[in-house]
Amino acid sequence: MKKEDPQVTAAACRYILVALLQRLERISPSLLDDLQSGIAGDHQSMAANGNLSNDIEAVIAEAQRILRLGRAP
Repeated sequence: MKKEDPQVTAAACRYILVALLQRLERISPSLLDDLQSGIAGDHQSMAANGNLSNDIEAVIAEAQRILRLGRAP
């Protein structure tokens, strides 16, 4: 049995997630806007409470990037 490659697994998960987001956006056109607003609100709250770290900033940036990919046709 071939050993699992974490990078391949992460890329496959991202691929599936983007495909799901694209389908959900077609069903519920404001869904990605709502998700984006929630992420922005969480980011602001964490910044206001001094809870931001480089790791959290990276996660938020990646979440925003995945949402942008979900908006692509």
